[in-house]
Amino acid sequence: MDETRSATPAGTQLDWVNDEARQGVGARHVHEQPAPGGGGYLGECTPSQLWEDAKFRELADMGLPQVWLDVAREIGYDAFMRMWRVLDSAVELRSDAESMILVQMRRYASFQRFQRNRFIESLVAMGFSGGEIRDRVKNEIGEQLSLSHIHRMAKRLRHRVK
Repeated sequence: MDETRSATPAGTQLDWVNDEARQGVGARHVHEQPAPGGGGYLGECTPSQLWEDAKFRELADMGLPQVWLDVAREIGYDAFMRMWRVLDSAVELRSDAESMILVQMRRYASFQRFQRNRFIESLVAMGFSGGEIRDRVKNEIGEQLSLSHIHRMAKRLRHRVK
């Protein structure tokens, strides 16, 4: 049976299993060589990537500031939405008109300083000298501290322990 899908009737098509000649769709392409590197899609986005991009575009379209769009891309859409729901449920963060969430957050540098100070306190507790602590902080954290700063921290720690 000849099948016609265009003005030109389909020619012979090989059955790759039995090497038999067949009639049907694709028979016109029997003698063409396949493209080098094979077929496939041309590096286009997958449907899941398109969907993901659409979700982020929706956040931008509703007017979220760029910093929040950056956060969403960094942590992922689903994690961002969970964070947003948690912040929104905190009544104390809502503006007077309750149309905004007012978030105040310490600088990341303050977290780094906090971690550095805990490191120094642990070295003091282990009995390291001021010079040894200064060298460890420089080598392991990359921060240059004065001996007087380290001694002040050590003194504060000793007063807390008593």
